[in-house]
Amino acid sequence: MVNEKARRWISGRKAWEKHLKLAMAEADRRKRILFHCASLGEFEQARPVIEEFRRKHSGWFVVISFFSPSGYEIRRNYSHADYICYLPLDTPSNARRFASILQADIAVFVKYEFWYTMLTELKRSGTKLVLIAGRFRSNHLFFKPYGSWFGKQLRQFDCLHVQDEESAKLLNSIGITSTEVSGDPRFDRVSQNAAQAEKLEVIETWLAGRKCVVAGSSWEPDENLLLPWQNEEALIIAPHEIDEAGLKRIESKAGRKSIRYSKLLLNHDLKSDVLIIDNIGMLMRIYAYANWAWVGGAFGSGLHNILEPAAFGVPVFFGPEHAKFPEAKALIKAGGGFSIRSKNELNEIIVDQKRISSAGLSAANFVESGKGATSKIIQTLDSLC
Repeated sequence: MVNEKARRWISGRKAWEKHLKLAMAEADRRKRILFHCASLGEFEQARPVIEEFRRKHSGWFVVISFFSPSGYEIRRNYSHADYICYLPLDTPSNARRFASILQADIAVFVKYEFWYTMLTELKRSGTKLVLIAGRFRSNHLFFKPYGSWFGKQLRQFDCLHVQDEESAKLLNSIGITSTEVSGDPRFDRVSQNAAQAEKLEVIETWLAGRKCVVAGSSWEPDENLLLPWQNEEALIIAPHEIDEAGLKRIESKAGRKSIRYSKLLLNHDLKSDVLIIDNIGMLMRIYAYANWAWVGGAFGSGLHNILEPAAFGVPVFFGPEHAKFPEAKALIKAGGGFSIRSKNELNEIIVDQKRISSAGLSAANFVESGKGATSKIIQTLDSLC
């Protein structure tokens, strides 16, 4: 899996200059905006901003670039962009050529994407630079005694939209005042998704009225805690890595009869207690069927998106290592999330249906209260158009 990702990472950048020139020829004299996302998660964070900008400024040529194959491969045919590509490696030569060919009027970078050479060349070519969904911590290099060189990256932005007051204060401490506390556009995205989610008839047929638990973006430590599955509810598990070895591992540990989604598609009447999702792209909609959800990654690899299930009013459970994810702490404080270390700790909570129901309402209210970042960011982009 790692080798395959590396192959795509390399092959996707071949002949990037030729392809970019062809795309810009199509753009002709239209104004151009670049949205750069590291991976799929950052893309989903930026997505409500991209779509609202496209709605308001339909005449602009929209370019989306990715660093990782996990974003590019899944969203390469995204309909709200005119051109989607990998960002070339951040060398002086690459950056000069990319900025010169693109001739972007505005470039939007998401969260932690600081490409020093690319930012410098875009700025030099007259591009307005905007950071969205930024989040900064005191241990970042920018705020160290030796961090002045790194801080030069941030000073190139015309506006930095950050998620919280603490980030704005840290930036102010090094003399950067072109900030706006706008929140996290993921709240807008997951709320929009929950409101527009279509029914999954195959899932509904399989559930046949049963209560359901959804384990999303699971890693092996998450699966070790959840499996073997012996609860009354049905279990839907969507692993983060979809490879044959991992799927077989889940099947062997399931404890009860399991089936892969690809097989269920061929025969909707097949019965099982555990459904294994062996594709990418369905998870956001599957959360709608959960009585409660487990979100993977908080046993070491990095917590995945807990806002997606919360938007459906679903209580969210996850592992103990979530210090770098402030939304996890905030969701716990709001009563809609639970950090779990052991199966016994999990069981003590899920048997209390009254508590589960209350937590679901708290999760939905938490997402609702976090909405609004997109409109603030769009106001900035409007002013730069």
